[in-house]
Amino acid sequence: MHSAASSLWTRVPRRLACPTRAAALCLALTLLGACAGPGQAGVDAAAAPGLEAIQALEGTWVRCDEEGAPTSVVTNVFRVTAGGSAVSEVVFPGAPEEMLTVYVVGSKGLELTHYCAARNAPRMVLDPDSTPEDLRFTCTGGVGLDDHATGHMHTGRLLRLGPDRMRTEWAYQEDGEVTFTGIFDIVRVEAAP
Repeated sequence: MHSAASSLWTRVPRRLACPTRAAALCLALTLLGACAGPGQAGVDAAAAPGLEAIQALEGTWVRCDEEGAPTSVVTNVFRVTAGGSAVSEVVFPGAPEEMLTVYVVGSKGLELTHYCAARNAPRMVLDPDSTPEDLRFTCTGGVGLDDHATGHMHTGRLLRLGPDRMRTEWAYQEDGEVTFTGIFDIVRVEAAP
């Protein structure tokens, strides 16, 4: 198996002098390091409360019926990605209203970007009063939001009701008023391998 650096090395023409190949290798390694970005080598979960709680959600979740029993309707799929530095959540996978939420540690702690079916992408930060069992996020801006008058998901809440049971609450805000709150009781049916 070849690493990215060794693949770059073999692409340097052999007619070049050895010092030029060595310089090309140094440049390639420098670029690979720059792509990793700050903090990507290992995210300190203690420095970002909530990250471990989000990572622990990895797996496939389905909607519950009125009695709390799992249905066959998949609502959320959480996946730890990017070397453990991010968690992706696909909401309503395969449906026309499929959405994506990505959780990462940013300059303000645990943050999420919600790529919404409303065709915008609000950014939210973890509220400081959150606990690992009750994660609350509030919008701080985002793509496609010139101001908070534009309709967008403004707050999110992930309330753990057990190891494999959760309630999610998402408030949609328009013109400064909450116009819709989606509340979903879900249960994990398949944990990540």
